[in-house]
Amino acid sequence: MQLEFRHLRVLLTVAEAGSIRKAAARLQLSQPATSAQLKRIEGELGGPLFVRSAEGVKPNENGQYVLRCARDLVVGFDRLREYARGAGEADSGAALPLRAGGTAGPLVSLLMSALFELVPGNGVTVDARRSVHALVKALGLSKCDIAVFGEFPGFPLPVGESVAARTLLREPVFVLLAEDHPLARRERVALHELADEEWVMPEADESGVHAYLHLTCRAAGFTPKVAHVTPDLSVAQMLVAGRRAVCGVWPSADVPARGTVLRPLVDVPFHRRLQLAWNTASVPAELAGAVGDRLLAEYLALVRQRPEYLAWWEDGGEGFALGADR
Repeated sequence: MQLEFRHLRVLLTVAEAGSIRKAAARLQLSQPATSAQLKRIEGELGGPLFVRSAEGVKPNENGQYVLRCARDLVVGFDRLREYARGAGEADSGAALPLRAGGTAGPLVSLLMSALFELVPGNGVTVDARRSVHALVKALGLSKCDIAVFGEFPGFPLPVGESVAARTLLREPVFVLLAEDHPLARRERVALHELADEEWVMPEADESGVHAYLHLTCRAAGFTPKVAHVTPDLSVAQMLVAGRRAVCGVWPSADVPARGTVLRPLVDVPFHRRLQLAWNTASVPAELAGAVGDRLLAEYLALVRQRPEYLAWWEDGGEGFALGADR
């Protein structure tokens, strides 16, 4: 068998899926056909690349090296294809819309509001993603032109050489509590006071959100008990209202829900940096600067619509959020 480019995608799919059965479903092949193809690829590359077990498959040492090379080749090919398509469309005189992106939440709507004012006509499209890693990858591959997202301290996202970024502000994490929780009577809550609580969290992803929680809580003297995982804020709110969990939330979001209260944490132990990033090949620096200024203005207007957040902002929070060291 002669190794072809499509075989690299098979290897990457198997590695990402963690099992031949799941990989076969993604590749729209039968499990026996996928297994046989994988064995032929391994034979061409000199031997097994994965360790098989009842739990699935994991790359061995040789497989890890091959997969790193495969990813580099696939990314390079995708960049080549996107460049060629973009060049062809530019040569044909077609007007390309500005492709904006972000992770689901209020930040995307703020970005779109800014772009609608600054980019004339119907020259903007939007792609809101759940995964910030997928968003950043799209920027690096020139599949997205400009995006807004959050980045946790100590967990930088690889935006790529062709991407520039600007930190707009530092956004704190507040804690969502049941309205009858003893700590709900406080104006602010110390992180160590949540040591015995169970937490509800979004699903773990490449942003490092779970690792960030664990590291920060350990610095406060305890290990957090993550008892519930859900991407749905309404489910998290229900668990909090029922005194089954506490939850960290962004005060820019539309919370709290009925039966819950929002409280800032003492000394802002948790925060994220709100980043505006753009592909320098498709977004002029002047436009990026204007979008950033407008986006920040839109965010400050949103702060004034959130009473708990506005109180924190006016009680010294503005200096933290907009300080020179952000």
